[in-house]
Parts: sequence; C-alpha cells; structure tokens
Amino acid sequence: MSDAVAVALAFTILFLLMIGTVYLVMLIAPRRPTPGKLMRYEAGNPETGPAKAPLAMQYLGYILMLVALEPAVAIPLAVQMAFKDLALTATAALIGGVVAVSASLYGYHYAKKIELWRASA
Repeated sequence: MSDAVAVALAFTILFLLMIGTVYLVMLIAPRRPTPGKLMRYEAGNPETGPAKAPLAMQYLGYILMLVALEPAVAIPLAVQMAFKDLALTATAALIGGVVAVSASLYGYHYAKKIELWRASA
C-alpha cells in the first residue's frame, strides 16, 4: 500500500468516525429540556437571551473525546509508517480504539453530571 493511499484511508476512517460520533451523540443525548439545560453558558459572564442550541454534552466531554480520538488515529499511522507491519498496526489501532471508546464514555458520563457545572456559592 502506498503512503498516499494509507493517508487517504486514515483520513477517510477519521472522518467517518467523527460523523458517526456526532450522530451517536445525537441519538443518545437526553431530549427533555429543563430550565438548567436551556440556560446559556457565557464563561462567567451574565447570560443574555435564550441559548441558540443546547449542547449534547459539556466542553470537558468534547475535550476528552478529542484528546482520545487524535492519538487513536495518529499512533497506528505512525506504527504503519515506521514498521510496515500490518499485524502491529492492527494491534495499535485496536488498542487505540479501546482507549478512545473508554475515554469517550468517561467524558460523556462526566459531562452529564450537571452539579459539577453549577457555580458554587
């Protein structure tokens, strides 16, 4: 497999994973709006007006997913380019996938704990 094909395949897989993640979050996100969920988050500034759209999860969940997904794709690519061994690359991709799913689930469950996002009095 040429380098160009490997990079194109990696980008295609990453793109499909991102699209799949967005649709998965849309499927499992809670749909019952509460006043707390509809409140606008302004990074410490006073809220002004209604929120444009509620987020499926808080920012920390997004950060954890990003931090987990990027290495899950980059490490198998680096292994393939360095060693040219398909079995080793598949093992690295499997481990990366397990880590990415685990971190994504943790980030999702952590972000659902609304009490952690309330301002302390």
